Amino acid sequence: SLLVVADDEIIKVHVHTERPGEVMNYGQRFGSLMKVKVDNMRLQHEEVLKTDYSAKVKEAAQKQKAEYGIVAVAAGEGVQELFKSMGVTTIINGGQTMNPSTEDILQAVKEAHAEKVIVLPNNKNIQMAANQAAEVSEDAAVAVVATRTISEGLASLLAFNPEASLEDNQAAMSEQMALVSSGQITNAVRDTNIDGVEIKKDDFMGIVDGKILVSIADRKEATLATIDKMINDDSEILTIIYGEDAEASEVEEITEAVEAKYPDVEVEVHEGNQPVYTYLLSVE
Repeated sequence: SLLVVADDEIIKVHVHTERPGEVMNYGQRFGSLMKVKVDNMRLQHEEVLKTDYSAKVKEAAQKQKAEYGIVAVAAGEGVQELFKSMGVTTIINGGQTMNPSTEDILQAVKEAHAEKVIVLPNNKNIQMAANQAAEVSEDAAVAVVATRTISEGLASLLAFNPEASLEDNQAAMSEQMALVSSGQITNAVRDTNIDGVEIKKDDFMGIVDGKILVSIADRKEATLATIDKMINDDSEILTIIYGEDAEASEVEEITEAVEAKYPDVEVEVHEGNQPVYTYLLSVE
């Protein structure tokens, strides 16, 4: 094929040929060649095909779902990183004062991009939305492990087996979470009396497995008293996750006091950055 564009002094020629050398020699019979550009169309075509194939392979890989995904509801950068380090694929930012909706959980299930998805609500107030999401999900088969606390959620992950069925994982993780005792330290917003515990506004409450057992004005004392309620002769590990309002010196003092009083109990400390609860505690 041949295309010729000309003015008074210059002729621009675009030609497709099997023998470009002969074309250039022929053109020199009519004047000087100012600029020559030669492209191998076969190589260009092969490159286009290769690029197109690579794009299709990449698209197919993106569309291919993983076998398992795990969705967890958690607040606090440190807490969220703990969940990710234990295999959680999708985090919903939420918790005690930020309960995600069924739609939020469905979106997280979709983002997990997996055939089977396990949801850890980590709060009893979120379990209903999680169960509703499991019932209506069209993106994956969904099972909810009814974790009520961050501690239960983290503990349940120890039992996850990527080779097991969704039902078996749900059962095993539910059993595992029951082995941990969960505690939270937060401050009271009003005077009240719950289950015989006198609570004054601004006291620090120690909640153990959903029940308020401690209410003390001093935060460190309240935390240590709560830990005393949680530890027994069979306890092996105490995990302390400190929140965004915790003080480093206080965390160190609490850790040292526990280690001195319970030398046989291993103490693990993590920065959670969580709101609402100054300390999240778990005993195994």
